[in-house]
Amino acid sequence: MVVRVLFWYRGIESLGLGYLMSMLTHHGHEIDLIFEPGLDDNTVFDMPALARLNRHDALVERAKDFRPDLVCIGAPTNLWSHAARMGERLKRELDVPIVVGGHHAQALPEYVMDHWWVDVVCIGEGELALLELVERMERGEDCSDVPTMWVKGADGTVYRNEIGMLENDLDNLPFPEKQLWWEWGAFRDVLEVFTGRGCPFKCTFCNIHYQREIFDGKGDFLRKRSVENVMQELEQNLAKYDASFISLHDDNFTTSVLWVEEFCEVYKDRIGLPWYCFGYPTTIKPRLMKAMSAANCSMIFMGIDSGDEEVRRQLYERPMVDELIYEKAALIHEHGIRSFMSTIYGSPGETPEQMWKTLEMVDRTKPTQCSGNVFYPLPKTKLYDVAVELGQLSEEGQEKVRSGVSSFHQDSILDHPHADLAEMLAKVTPVYVKAPTWAKPLLRRMVERRMKRTAQVLYAVLIPITFSTIGKEAARITLASIKAILTQGGRRGASSRRTTPRRPPRRMVVDPPPASAVASPVELVAKRDRPASGVLAD
Repeated sequence: MVVRVLFWYRGIESLGLGYLMSMLTHHGHEIDLIFEPGLDDNTVFDMPALARLNRHDALVERAKDFRPDLVCIGAPTNLWSHAARMGERLKRELDVPIVVGGHHAQALPEYVMDHWWVDVVCIGEGELALLELVERMERGEDCSDVPTMWVKGADGTVYRNEIGMLENDLDNLPFPEKQLWWEWGAFRDVLEVFTGRGCPFKCTFCNIHYQREIFDGKGDFLRKRSVENVMQELEQNLAKYDASFISLHDDNFTTSVLWVEEFCEVYKDRIGLPWYCFGYPTTIKPRLMKAMSAANCSMIFMGIDSGDEEVRRQLYERPMVDELIYEKAALIHEHGIRSFMSTIYGSPGETPEQMWKTLEMVDRTKPTQCSGNVFYPLPKTKLYDVAVELGQLSEEGQEKVRSGVSSFHQDSILDHPHADLAEMLAKVTPVYVKAPTWAKPLLRRMVERRMKRTAQVLYAVLIPITFSTIGKEAARITLASIKAILTQGGRRGASSRRTTPRRPPRRMVVDPPPASAVASPVELVAKRDRPASGVLAD
């Protein structure tokens, strides 16, 4: 008998959850998705009045109608507070096991598992692990030792299993689920795809550097799909969805020169749509720009992050001189490709002079678009530790991070002496890039005088101009999501993968054999004071 699995997410499409969904349907299991538009707090704007558009009651009714055996929740750090609120409610309403995955669970598995409503935490890549968990549930077998999963027993004992081996051949994974995301309005004109996984760089503000450590010895961290496999996914989805733009969402698309050249040669003949990708400055090379331009690459995202060489080298571990960044920006533009730069303000120990140098570098590189971000200390990253050591991330601030409070686009949570400057520059930078020369002194004066409310209004009003491509897609997604939540809400969509008749939920057995019979020992963590778990044991 099949297992029914319900997924929850918020705000945008998640390719990671899409892969988990398709892995389950590929093996005959049933899935559904409940999706919150998240217009009230979308990590950029906080507008509580729009919270009712999330229609939590309707989403719970849809979940009940699906009658899942298992619930899966994806949660990057900045969505954790929303995930926790919905997870607790789903636990009370459905009383079935709940799995939590994503970067927050990976970085803070103990913290996430300590929530009474969480039964399983996925600490690595989830496709193979979730499939094994679900198939053991299907067979009624013990689930306590599934690799990559921490599993809580009925008595609160936690079985902390090691990370399993990575799937080295990404072509073995089925293409990620798209239809449910489409029905919820999570994408429209822009079709997202991963062509690979991993990044060779170790920026200290990013989760990549600790992922490389936890996956050490588990397979190839850097992996690429075959070009043919990527083309087949694009062609399959373009036959179904009226997308006009492709987003290649790899952490760093431009790492492998030969692979990118092969991709471009095939892409321009078989797909041809304009596309967008991420590139690290040192990997932007003339031969790549030539090939990518010929294949209709429309825009490259490249992080400036800081205009100060010392901050880049010593704080971010991005060892590159100013001239290299100017050179790479010019190279992109010379090939007729637009650039999307990004900046970070208010990192631990950063001075006002260093922050202003970032704005100056943005002005000189002349990007098509540029985002301004306030430094956010993602858990388990090196810069998180630096912030604590410098006394700029208090215990209260650390709890905010654990709770998923704030984001890169909101106020700083550091006790930074120049946080107000960082917040101002982050709001002004996107506008500064688009401003005529005569207006730039006025914008600088606005920053100097800390006219925060004026900066916030400018930022919000000018999004269709400052982020023209993203702004238009965001508007379409917003309208589609509102329509979806109002029209389907608690009603299962046409693509909900439930075909079997109603029946009682399947149990998840957590009943390990005696220690002497266990082939792979698991570390046990004594239970803490918490409400009883909903996971059942024989």
